[in-house]
Amino acid sequence: MMSQPTPTPSATLFDFTPFEGQSDEHVALIKRFAAALPFRSAVVDELVLDGQFHRRPLRPEDFEFLKFRKPVRTHNVSRLPSLASNRTLLSIYELDIARPPLQTDDVHSDDRRRHFDTYHADEVRMLGAQIAPFLEGYAFDYLSRDADSATHGDAAAARVTQLIGDELAFWEHSFARLVRNDYLADGLRFIAVQRWALLPSKRHALARAAASGYFDVLPTTLHPTLVLDHASEDLLECVAEAAKITREQHSYWQFYLPTSLAKCNLLYALARRPDRAFGLIGAAFAAEAEQLAFLAALTRACVHLTRGGVVPDVGADHQRELARRFADALREIEARYGVAAREQCMQGFAAAERLCERARWDLGEQLRWLSDIERFCEFARRISTRIYAEYPDIDRETFVEPHEMCSTTHVHNDHRLVTIEVGEMLFWGNVGMQLKMNEGDMVLIPDGRLHGSTVVSGECTYHQPIIPDPWVEELMAELDRSVAG
Repeated sequence: MMSQPTPTPSATLFDFTPFEGQSDEHVALIKRFAAALPFRSAVVDELVLDGQFHRRPLRPEDFEFLKFRKPVRTHNVSRLPSLASNRTLLSIYELDIARPPLQTDDVHSDDRRRHFDTYHADEVRMLGAQIAPFLEGYAFDYLSRDADSATHGDAAAARVTQLIGDELAFWEHSFARLVRNDYLADGLRFIAVQRWALLPSKRHALARAAASGYFDVLPTTLHPTLVLDHASEDLLECVAEAAKITREQHSYWQFYLPTSLAKCNLLYALARRPDRAFGLIGAAFAAEAEQLAFLAALTRACVHLTRGGVVPDVGADHQRELARRFADALREIEARYGVAAREQCMQGFAAAERLCERARWDLGEQLRWLSDIERFCEFARRISTRIYAEYPDIDRETFVEPHEMCSTTHVHNDHRLVTIEVGEMLFWGNVGMQLKMNEGDMVLIPDGRLHGSTVVSGECTYHQPIIPDPWVEELMAELDRSVAG
């Protein structure tokens, strides 16, 4: 059994404070890390990466202007600094995963070998080890602020039940919107990328921790787990298959939301730190509760996708059992290792709980935008008319891009239009999405919405006016009223 250090009650899981004033030197290291071959920006045929585990487009050009001086906060989890830091962190954590490149006769075989060799190069590993603590503090500092870690016993069980209830309510609302907007199949595709394609990473983080003895402080029956029974695994596989998300893990790298990445990274980060083993236990229980709620929602919305109508047992009894296990785990931890250990466990749960809430919001906003994209094209035209009538000198950026210029998926820290002056492009925010944009076409991209594009004409000139928050808020309220009505 691993000897467990006793945490202090005042310790936070992640803290950016020690790195304040040091951002410039860490950004310089991040630039060196991102300059490695596997992390270069995507080209036109890399929208989906076929079995290239070691190819991870980070958009390294973004590190030329990202300063990483103010850590991520609750309100900006969907913005570019969060996306960039979480993409980089997942790349660092998975340097220890053995995944040999596929040996094939296609044109990508040599590239796979080069990506593999460079990804695991000593310099990349060294740089990753240097920047990981900085990025963890940057990305996760807000998860440890003002967290309620004093909860125990029945109150802790109630927190698990509440998390499951919040997740179920979110999924009920989201599936209803997807059906209403005739976007269920496409929406499931995006959802499967967030949940199915990233599940192996979450499991690997917990398996790594288990192999290192992190869970040995508890009886086996109280270990948190993301391993599922056959019926549950079968349901997830059926949904992923129906959504055509069938390629190897990280083939869909460009479509991970920053908060989806963060949920994996939180488990990885805690699993690398023995002094936060109790925190990992709490976070893992929250991950298990979130997964249970997702499965319960799928059994309601996608029962038609099951094989032979066999659905997993994820009902109320199973949910109560999970809540009881968490409460019992807390009691066991406190009895054997003291109040500080139990409080650290609750810190981990509270961090994951807060991240789950932010992830629900982030995914919900992305699905709202994707499922009603034609409406956002209409909104763009109305905004454009208003700009020329009221603010012809509004701030904007203009781009002139050549044929097959590909923009690795990214987000903006403000609301923007994309308006085509000359040429043609394909615009996307989901796997398989191809919104064709010709001269005069435009679309509204709200703050934090993941998207990318490819120029399909000889050249394309387009503009991105930056739209004031109140303008977009008015349109979002109009959209919500139309749904309520």
